[in-house]
Amino acid sequence: MHQMIRALISEKNPNYAKQVKIIYGGSLTPENSESLFSMENIDGGLVGRCSIDPQSFIKLCHVANQLNCGEKR
Repeated sequence: MHQMIRALISEKNPNYAKQVKIIYGGSLTPENSESLFSMENIDGGLVGRCSIDPQSFIKLCHVANQLNCGEKR
């Protein structure tokens, strides 16, 4: 889905498509964040329940930091 979104944007403006950040619309967790953040066209995501638990949120932040989220291109 994220690849399709970027492709649709690219049809209108290829330069903007390279710059726009596309986020995952589901809830990120420490368990799914590494696989989602590793996908080519996902630049971030919504933090749901894990934001309530400080330890879960910290784990998610560590994963994002290790993968340099948003800096893949």
